Amino acid sequence: MYAKLLSRLAKAGARTVAFDIDFLEPSVDPSQDAAFARAARSIPTVIGYPVTTTTAGIPGAELPPPALRQTMAIGFTSIDTPGGIAIGQPTIIAPMPPGFPGGAAQSLAISAVQRYRASPPSAQTVPAFRGALLELPFSLSGYTDTTQRVGAQVFDVGFVSQTMSLAGALTAPVDQLATFAKGKLVLVGATAQALGDFAPTASGLYPGVFVHARFIDQLLSRRYIRVAPDWLDLALIFALPLLLAAGLAQLRPALAIVLGVVAVLVYVELSAALFDYQLYWLNLLHVAGAMLLGALAVVAYRVTTESAERRFVTDLFGMHVSPAVVASILRTEDPKNALALSGKLVKATIFYSDIRGFTAMSERMTPEAIYDQLNEYFEAMCAVIFKYGGYVDKFIGDCIMVAFSAPVQTPDDARKAVDAALDQQRVIGELGERWRKEGKEPFTVGMGINTGNVVMGNLGASSRMNYTVIGDDVNIAARLYNVALGGQIVISESTYHEVRNFFEVRELAPVVVKGKAAPLRTFEVLGRI
Repeated sequence: MYAKLLSRLAKAGARTVAFDIDFLEPSVDPSQDAAFARAARSIPTVIGYPVTTTTAGIPGAELPPPALRQTMAIGFTSIDTPGGIAIGQPTIIAPMPPGFPGGAAQSLAISAVQRYRASPPSAQTVPAFRGALLELPFSLSGYTDTTQRVGAQVFDVGFVSQTMSLAGALTAPVDQLATFAKGKLVLVGATAQALGDFAPTASGLYPGVFVHARFIDQLLSRRYIRVAPDWLDLALIFALPLLLAAGLAQLRPALAIVLGVVAVLVYVELSAALFDYQLYWLNLLHVAGAMLLGALAVVAYRVTTESAERRFVTDLFGMHVSPAVVASILRTEDPKNALALSGKLVKATIFYSDIRGFTAMSERMTPEAIYDQLNEYFEAMCAVIFKYGGYVDKFIGDCIMVAFSAPVQTPDDARKAVDAALDQQRVIGELGERWRKEGKEPFTVGMGINTGNVVMGNLGASSRMNYTVIGDDVNIAARLYNVALGGQIVISESTYHEVRNFFEVRELAPVVVKGKAAPLRTFEVLGRI
C-alpha cells in the first residue's frame, strides 16, 4: 500500500515524502518490503524510527529493516516532552552507539527538509535551545476542541497547504492528486483516534504528524525561536533587580510595592512582546522573580529601618511632646532626617517656670511627700504644655524648661507659650486649693518667657544625647524666670512684640543680664485681652 502511495505521489509530481511512521520490523512477506523499497527509488523518501535511552542515559535506536534503509533516508520521530508537553525536537543526537549509520541521528524534520531543498540546512546550523529546535505554537481552524481526541478528519492548518486521507491518495485521479502534491513535501501520518498518535502541545492536543509538520515548516521558512544568550540573561537577573532596588529605596514602602509590581509586569509584557513579534526568548521567570525579590528586599529593609526610626523618634520625643506632635513627625517622608538632629538655627520661644520657696518647704516635708506633690504638679503642667504644642526640654529640680515649639516650629509660638503660662497659673491655683483641703502646703510659681533665635538639635555624648535648645536667648529666658515672683509671668521685649495684641501686660523695671551692655525691658502678663 505504501509502495502504491509513493508511486502515485511520484507521478503527481511530489518532491519528497516523509513518513511519521516507525518501521521497526521486516514484513512477513519480504516481497512487500522490496516493493516499498523499489517505489522509494522514484521519489526521495524518509521513514521514521524511535530513539530510546537506557537507564544509564546511553542513546539507542530501533532502526528500520536494512531492506528499507538501502533506498530511504531515516529520521527519528521522538520529541522532547518535559512535563508531558511537546516543546521541541533535537535536530541531531550524537554520538550514537557504535555501528549506528553515520554515527549521529538526525530528526525526521531535518532529514525531510534536506531532501526537499536544494540548499538544505544542516542540523548544526539550526538555532537550538539545549540541542532542541523549539516548536512554534500553532492553531487549527475547524479543530476547536483541542482537549479531546476527535478521530480522523480534514485539518486546516496554516502552515499545511492541504490534507488528504490515505484512501483518497490511493484512489484519486492522478491529476487531482497532482493538484494536492505537485512540488510539495508530503507527510504521511496518523490522525485516527484509535492509533493514539496525539501529542500534547502548548496549543493543545494535536496529531503527532502536525507536530512534525510544524518543525518542517520552521526549517523551510527559517522561522526560529532565538534564545537570549546566557550572559544577557545573567545580566538582566542582576542588573534589573539592582536598578529597581535603587529606585525603590527612595520611596515609601507602599508606593515601592506598587511600583515594583508594575516594573515586573512591564518586563513580563516586554518579554511577551519580543516573543510574539520577534520570536526572541528572554528569560522570564528568573528575571521577574529576581525583580520581585529585589523589590521585596527593599521594602523589607525600608520597613525595618523605618520601624527603627519610628522607635527612635518615639523614644526621643514621646515623653516630651504631645502624642499628636509625635504622630505628625512620623507621617513625614523621612522622620529622622526631618528633625535635623545635628542642629538647626530657628526662631523659638523659651519658657521657664520655677516653684518659689520650694527649698524651705521641702525641709518641712518627707521625701515621699515631696516626690508625690512634685509629680502631681509636673503631670498637670505637662498636660497644659502638650495642649499648646510645647516641648518639655527638661526638668531641673523643681524647674521646668519648655521650648515652643520643637521639633517643628509654628508661627504663633510666642502666643502659645503665654497662653500655656496663664493656664498653668490657673491650674496651680486649683491645685493649691485642693492641697490646702488635704493638709498639704501649696506653693506659687514664677515664670519667664523669651523669644529669639536658638540652635535646636540633638546634643550630648554618643552614649547619651538630648534634643534641646541652646543660645543667648535661652539664657535670657532663664534670667527672667529668676526675677519673676510667685504667680508672676515675666516676658521679654521680643515676646511682648509678638503677643501685645492678645494679652494685657504692664512694663516692669529693666533687668540687667550678664554679658549685655544695656538692661532688658521686661513685661508682666496680666491676662488675655
